Amino acid sequence: MSESDLRDALARVSNEKEALRQELDATRKHVRTIQILDELIEPYARKSFTFMCVYCGVVALILLLDGCQVTGFKLPDEVLKYLVGSTATTVIGLVGMVLTGIFVGARRRED
Repeated sequence: MSESDLRDALARVSNEKEALRQELDATRKHVRTIQILDELIEPYARKSFTFMCVYCGVVALILLLDGCQVTGFKLPDEVLKYLVGSTATTVIGLVGMVLTGIFVGARRRED
């Protein structure tokens, strides 16, 4: 190999090294952004899950009290339909639309 060929090869290797370094820096920034998003989203996910669990538990308790009628607790059928429907709407709406929109939407913008 001539000296010129060696210089060309060295220049190519230097360019490749710089390109790989830039790609590594971009990947590190992307990973850090994902970590930050996870840290920001986690409290909202926990609160949303807690809300759904408590809401569904309260509705289940009301349905149980109405079904057993031990304490004389009786709700009209329309109210029971509303409770069951609102529970399904809460779970489907919160998980299916709101949380997915917030969490997946935040990830898509970053990519």
